[in-house]
Amino acid sequence: MLRRMVGFLVAFLVGAAAGAAGLWFGFPHLLTSRPAPAVTAAFNPAQAVGVTEGDIESNLRQNGHYIRFTVSFAVMPQALKAAEAAAGQTDPASSSGGGSGGTGSAALDARIRNALIDLCRSTSYNALQSPGGLSAFKAAVKVQLEAIFGPGQVGAVYFPTLLTQ
Repeated sequence: MLRRMVGFLVAFLVGAAAGAAGLWFGFPHLLTSRPAPAVTAAFNPAQAVGVTEGDIESNLRQNGHYIRFTVSFAVMPQALKAAEAAAGQTDPASSSGGGSGGTGSAALDARIRNALIDLCRSTSYNALQSPGGLSAFKAAVKVQLEAIFGPGQVGAVYFPTLLTQ
C-alpha cells in the first residue's frame, strides 16, 4: 500500500514538473503577463480610437522563416488609458491615441510589440500558409491585444502590410 502511494506521489511530482517546464519554456508570456485592466464599458466603434503598430518583425517558430507586419486596430479610449497606466505611462495626458504613431506611450507600444513577437515565435510558417491560417493568426493577435486592453475592448484587427518568407 505504501509502495503504491509513493509511486502515485512520484508520478504526480514528475507530471507537475513536466507541466511547469512546458509552461515555462513553451508559453513564458503566460507567466509574466500583467492582468488585463478592468474596464466596464463595452466596445463602441463610434468612440473607439485607432491604433497602428508598424514594422513588427520576428522569426517564426520554424528556422529560416520570418514575418514582418503592421497591425491596425481600434480600442476604447478608457481601456487605452488604463493600459498606459498599467504599462508605466507617467503622464496620461500625453497619449496621442490614434494615427500611425502607435498608442503614444513608449512602454505600452513595447508591451504590445513584445506580446506580438512572442506570438509570432510560437506560430509556424506552415500554420500561416494553411487555409484559414491568416484568419487564425488574426484571431490570436486579437486575443493578445485583449490580454493587454481587456476583454471586449478591441475591435477588428487589420494587417495593412504583412510579409512572410
